[in-house]
Amino acid sequence: MQAVINQDGTERRGRRSRAGTQRNHERTHAAILDATIRTIARHSLSGTTVQRVAAEAGVSVGAVILHYKSKEALLVAALDLVAEDFEIARREALSKAGSDPVAALTALIEVSLNPQVSNPDRVAVWSAFWGEAQARRVYLDRVGTLDNAYQNDLTGLVQQLIETGGYRHLDAEAVALGLAGLLDGQWQDIMVSGETFDRQRAHRVAQAYLAGLFPNEFALTAASASFAGDKHD
Repeated sequence: MQAVINQDGTERRGRRSRAGTQRNHERTHAAILDATIRTIARHSLSGTTVQRVAAEAGVSVGAVILHYKSKEALLVAALDLVAEDFEIARREALSKAGSDPVAALTALIEVSLNPQVSNPDRVAVWSAFWGEAQARRVYLDRVGTLDNAYQNDLTGLVQQLIETGGYRHLDAEAVALGLAGLLDGQWQDIMVSGETFDRQRAHRVAQAYLAGLFPNEFALTAASASFAGDKHD
């Protein structure tokens, strides 16, 4: 009987040990990836090295190689993470908005300006892959489908507003491209301004853009009207 008890105790300790090892592995894996994002933001893709990532993460170079095998795999994993987090937030926002195109467009603006998915370091990763010629193909292969889905969603939502609101003079694709371009421009401002970027003002700008096209659906708030007035002063 005692032998059975001892065996059970050993097995439980073994399971706890394996679980602890797995948690440590996952924490190190995530820490290396977060460090990669920060390193890309500071040094660009070409300036990111395994040594710099290891120093930023506080781990050995061997640990980085153990988890990600190569610099190229590390860079792609960073892009995949920021793209996946944005896509999850985008889909959740659309799901919560339901069939209301006004709520959906407002939610997509909020997602774009959510600091959890568009902090300066994460935006820098998007920009680095798009801006460096050799990495652009990787970007298109990994994220191009998501970009197309995002733009198609914007166009579809705008088309709903045009049809239900009687805005037949508007072109859905042109309006959606304009909104996407405005939001992309705000991401560029995030990289320039860093943590001082005014996200509330950026939200008002996007809302004012839509209010100018769909006045019945996106009535200008007092803050947006104030912004519009400032432009004319």
